[in-house]
Amino acid sequence: MTERVIIATIILLLSSALYSQKEFPAGEPLFPVVKSWHDVPVDPSVVETMRAIDQPKDQAYQFAIPVEVSLTPENSGMIVTNDNETIWVLPLVSKGALSLNLILSPYDLPEGAYIFIYDPERREVRGAYTWESGVNTGVMPLLPVPGERIVLECHFPGKSLPRGKIGVKQVAHDFAGFFRLAGEKDAYYGRAGECEVDINCSTNENYLRAARSTVRLLVAGAELCTGVLVNNTGTDYKAYVLTAQHCIDNASKAANTIFVFNYCSPWCDGPDLTNMHSISGSLLRASNPDVDFALVELSSFPSLVFRPYFAGWDITSPAPANTYCLHHPEGDVMKISIDSNSPVSSDYPVSGYAANSFWRILKWDMGTTESGSSGSPLFDPNGRLRGTLTGGSATCNIPENDYYAKLLRMFNITTISSTHLKPWLDPVSSGSTVTNGRDPYAWNLSQSDTLQNIPRTDPGQTDSYTGPGFGYSTGHNSDSLVRYAEYIPFAGIGEIAWVIFRIATTSYLTTGDSIRIYVWAGGAQPGAVIASRKIKLTEVKNNFELEVDFGRTVAVTGPYYVGYTIFYKNSISSPQPQFSVKHSAPYSLPTQNTAWLHDGVSWKPFTQHPSFPMAVSLAVNVIMVENSILNDIAEINPVNSALEVFPNPFTNSLSFRITDSGASSTSLTLFDNSGRVVSSTQYRNIFPGVLTLDLPSLAPGVYHYNLLNDTIMNTGSVIKIDSRQ
Repeated sequence: MTERVIIATIILLLSSALYSQKEFPAGEPLFPVVKSWHDVPVDPSVVETMRAIDQPKDQAYQFAIPVEVSLTPENSGMIVTNDNETIWVLPLVSKGALSLNLILSPYDLPEGAYIFIYDPERREVRGAYTWESGVNTGVMPLLPVPGERIVLECHFPGKSLPRGKIGVKQVAHDFAGFFRLAGEKDAYYGRAGECEVDINCSTNENYLRAARSTVRLLVAGAELCTGVLVNNTGTDYKAYVLTAQHCIDNASKAANTIFVFNYCSPWCDGPDLTNMHSISGSLLRASNPDVDFALVELSSFPSLVFRPYFAGWDITSPAPANTYCLHHPEGDVMKISIDSNSPVSSDYPVSGYAANSFWRILKWDMGTTESGSSGSPLFDPNGRLRGTLTGGSATCNIPENDYYAKLLRMFNITTISSTHLKPWLDPVSSGSTVTNGRDPYAWNLSQSDTLQNIPRTDPGQTDSYTGPGFGYSTGHNSDSLVRYAEYIPFAGIGEIAWVIFRIATTSYLTTGDSIRIYVWAGGAQPGAVIASRKIKLTEVKNNFELEVDFGRTVAVTGPYYVGYTIFYKNSISSPQPQFSVKHSAPYSLPTQNTAWLHDGVSWKPFTQHPSFPMAVSLAVNVIMVENSILNDIAEINPVNSALEVFPNPFTNSLSFRITDSGASSTSLTLFDNSGRVVSSTQYRNIFPGVLTLDLPSLAPGVYHYNLLNDTIMNTGSVIKIDSRQ
């Protein structure tokens, strides 16, 4: 078999079909002893050359060297049988790589088949991936695994491997670093300039909301950029991401991009983040090199637990009073850069771009941008999108002269739908020049409930062993306890969105030390595992609220348990700072106990703790939602709008009030869930004031409105209920 090293990012000959990267609780990885590794060589001189290059900002940031391969069960790896499964195990090594990532093709798993990838020490285990992860499109790009070795493990039901169902077509050798390898920061995390500021150093709600729209792009396994989720004027949810055309310039790259959400340090100037929300694959909808933009539609809609936010936009001509940018410089955790002054309209300083199509940032007052920031969003003071980064010369030392492609020019540069934004971001032809952002799960979260057994007024506490014992009552200790659970007396049907643990203390000996968070089925004691997720102790600190999700909402019916297991790679046998969770003050009655521990043999109530027997509740909150269905009810009142819609729900009449601004022309359109127009009216000089619609004959249900005031579009949803209720 011949392997060919490609220095530039290759163009993969793939269809533009959609797929998404999802993990499922299927089976277990074998972790076999590997004695033979398939070598994917990369010339060390090429690696050193790539590391020495000062990559320009107006190109995608290349962090890995892609190597084309053609590896299948017929020509590589080993076959293992296990019970009623046949497993293809493919160990790969690329000497000197800081991480490896794969593009699988073919990817056509039958029902019952599943895949894991992991490093030899099992610090990172990804999967299981099933046929649902790739949506049967034939291709599946995977996030990197740290180190120079990776194991691909493919499980198939039955006694033989089906032909033509799985293979590897690309291995990418990371020369810059993608994850923490040792210590607090690796060769990649923390590469951004010293002047860059973590987004979580800010408490500004507008900045933090905009951060939910900003995504990190891993393009074709080898390049990094930034993009932004962007709203449209239609009533349907479309998962559009806008970025630079020099990041995604063709349908193949769009199909082979992984979109990473919420890649932020967990606290200001904190550590790297290893658990990532991601979606693989997209369709290229529109692009234009003259103004350097690409609009793609994600293969699947982001889950509620991603907390996605679709940025609003403004395509009016005047420059905003000030701006800020959210970005991933050199692929680092999300940073914020702020310019306190107006940008100026400008040409791009390199030929080949349309004239007067860029906003020029004269000087950043905080932060800067770097390679990897390409495609990042420029927001105005209202949190609306005004452009995306093409390039510039700004650095930490001289933070001057960055250029953002104007959103306005992306709308009007041509009339061909595949080369401008208007048909995609204004599909209803509203003519809107200003559109607010949209929180697609606002209604779901408005109906959420926080479940906890510890009294709200209880600050929580922990118990420290005295010598010769060591540890904490809810942590790793000399009683050899490492697993704990809290009973949640839930009644009904719902979905777990997040679990929040109030951490008392934490410490790690190695970067592999971790906890695994669990949801167990209910009953007299914890039952079968419903969901789990590993969290590294490097991402936790003392007196910290640790919020965990499972990559998706977790459906439950009736009571259940949530808890954790502590894992230290090296055994602990002496006093030292360790991990523990707070618990309530002791209750007076044993029957009030809701905390449980596992002594290595069986589950026992906390009242039978070997050193601290008492009735307590663990300091655990669970955020439940009724459902996570899109369009169940959309955002009722748009963000950044003075519009008030009331009453909502309504019976016979519905009112719209604006008091802080006027409009000479107003149009109001009401749609049902199928998109059918049920009411369309136009008015003159109605605002400031109150506009009331009488709708006594309208059937009960969920409706969506477009309220256009001059050129400003407001969108949202309302509920009509039966007047007899």
